[in-house]
Amino acid sequence: MNWRSASQVRELEIVRGMKIDRIEPKRHVAVSRGGARLTFPVGSLAGCIYVAVERDTRGLELSATQRINMYPATPLPSLSWILEGQLHMVDADVDTAPVWLRQSVPVFAFSGPSRRPTASWSPGPVHALTVSFYPDALAKLWGVRLHNYVDTILTAEEVLPPEAITALTKVGTSDDPLKALQAVLQPLWKDVQPHVASAGMQNWLTGLTRQLAHGLKGIGTRQKQRHVKHLTGQSQRELELYARVERAFAYAGHHDTDLASIAASTGYSDQSHLGREVKRVSGLSALRLRERILHDEAFWLYRLLDTTVRND
Repeated sequence: MNWRSASQVRELEIVRGMKIDRIEPKRHVAVSRGGARLTFPVGSLAGCIYVAVERDTRGLELSATQRINMYPATPLPSLSWILEGQLHMVDADVDTAPVWLRQSVPVFAFSGPSRRPTASWSPGPVHALTVSFYPDALAKLWGVRLHNYVDTILTAEEVLPPEAITALTKVGTSDDPLKALQAVLQPLWKDVQPHVASAGMQNWLTGLTRQLAHGLKGIGTRQKQRHVKHLTGQSQRELELYARVERAFAYAGHHDTDLASIAASTGYSDQSHLGREVKRVSGLSALRLRERILHDEAFWLYRLLDTTVRND
């Protein structure tokens, strides 16, 4: 739905007039040191929830451009609660200003895996919680097969069964939404997968491969690959790409070293291979991504992830 209010038109005129890829650090005084929080799940949900991210810009003085939110491509589905304010998806290239508002994000939203970087924009202060799940978790909980939902954002009611909606809608009205969500999920997850899985994409992917090898005995490799894509919406090759990028990002966070060393230490054939995959996920070269993380408010999520691995 491509509608715009008068105030949003004025905001977009400001956005169009600014090159967000050339904002100088001295002008960009509002790169947030607060306003966002990343939380890993309790141990009993480590094989279900990948991570939870809370964004709260109430009280932050942000310009129209600084209210852009850049997200990497991801194999992970997510549920989001907009607790206050509004978000709109925007058509935006990572090196140009957004030029067109797309649909507003539902107050309680489901997002499928995204094969390319995406962006959103808030016309004012916003408080939202987004919880990313491992690709097979929603299938185990509620029968959601992600191949139907790649590159989509829908109301949660369009995807989840009524009993899930009844329980999860209340999360958005709780004083502690993440705690409320985990309380809903813990008994459900215990029933479908009682054994705690290790966190991280690589460990999850290794576990999924083992489960398929055990559960689909006598089935050929190609059939197993089709099963993976039907379940997760991604091919096993694509999932392995994300696991490598996660590993490289974590390694870079702990080691002040050059790209060639990062590539050699994290399973890449060479620096060019690393660069291609980073660009596939973020839309930017590795060096350009680092610059944007340091100086561009729109890359707050990358900065949050970067800070997390550096402090791990």
